[in-house]
Amino acid sequence: MKLGLVRHFKVNIKPGEGLLSASQFSGAMKNYDLADVTPNDLIINKEEWEICYSSSLPRAVKTANIIYNGEIIITDLLREVSIYPFTQKNIILPTFIWHTGARIAWFKNKKSQPETNIQTKERVNKFLDLIYSSGKKNILIVSHGFFMGSLVRELIKRGFKGEMDLRPRNGKLYKFEK
Repeated sequence: MKLGLVRHFKVNIKPGEGLLSASQFSGAMKNYDLADVTPNDLIINKEEWEICYSSSLPRAVKTANIIYNGEIIITDLLREVSIYPFTQKNIILPTFIWHTGARIAWFKNKKSQPETNIQTKERVNKFLDLIYSSGKKNILIVSHGFFMGSLVRELIKRGFKGEMDLRPRNGKLYKFEK
């Protein structure tokens, strides 16, 4: 089985900059989820892939439609791990602190995040079980950077070989085979 993982194209806005309150950070994340993307020169050989699965977030769907002209299945199983403020206290923090704190809260399965680390792993396994049962051998996947990290860790556990940048680049194809 061969899997091609692609992180969506670069988003046209930055996900909030400078000092933000919890509500401003939440708004910045919502804007990021709805933002348009800028395509790059990624070329996908349609003959190499039988099917494409894409996250249901607009930036991934648009990327999938640009790079692949075959059947695309859109699924919530490939959505990015949502990021929410780790506290609702009336404080102003740099954006990178909001991001880092939220990811730590996710890792520690805190209630401030809508999805826990455990739930993300379950979602990854549900998706992998879905594609295993599809009967397809060459599958293109369009998703998101943070989620792809969890996906790749599980692929390696399941015996796949391949490499991905620590921080996956937008619009780059990463291949994994078993």
